[in-house]
Amino acid sequence: MDTVPAAPITERFGRLFAALDSDDDAFVTWADYQRLVERYVHGYGLDPQERRAQAIRVSYQMLWQELLRHSGAEGERLEREEFVAAMRAASEDRSRFNAAEGVAEAVFDLLDTDGDDRISREEFLRYANALGAEAADAEERFAGVDADEDGFISREEFVLSAREYLFGDDTRSPGGFVSGVV
Repeated sequence: MDTVPAAPITERFGRLFAALDSDDDAFVTWADYQRLVERYVHGYGLDPQERRAQAIRVSYQMLWQELLRHSGAEGERLEREEFVAAMRAASEDRSRFNAAEGVAEAVFDLLDTDGDDRISREEFLRYANALGAEAADAEERFAGVDADEDGFISREEFVLSAREYLFGDDTRSPGGFVSGVV
C-alpha cells in the first residue's frame, strides 16, 4: 500500500475523533471509549462480565493507553490534533502488538455471534444497528467489506478493511465501521 498524504489521514482520524467525542467537550477521554464499549455491550445484550464484552473493553483500553503514550499529553484527555497524531502513530507502531488492529479482532469476535469465524449479513446489520447506522448505509458497507462477494465477511476481510481505513487513500472506506465511525 502506498503512503497516504497527511490530509486524508487527518480527515479520517478527525471523523473518528468526532464520533468518539460523545459528550461534545472537544476532547476524547477514556469515558468516551467506555460509552462506545457500552453501546456494543448493550446492543448485543451482553453481560458486562461475558468474555466478548471484556475482550472489547480490554482492546479499547489497550488502544487508549497507546494513544496516551504516543500523544505525549500531560493529562488523560486528548484534543483533536493530539488525538489525530496519536492515532496515526499508534496505528503505524509495529514495535509491539498493534492496538488498532487488536480492536478490529475483538470487534470481529463480537459480531460473529454464532462462532463460525465469519460475519453474516444479519450479524453485520445487527452491529450497524448497535452503532445507530442507517440500514442502507450498512448494506453498502457490508458489500464493501465482503471483498470476495461470498455473502460473508471473513476475519481477514474485516481486519483488512480496518487497515484500509487506517492507511488507505479512501477516506470513506467501509472499514471505518470497524472503529465505530457511522
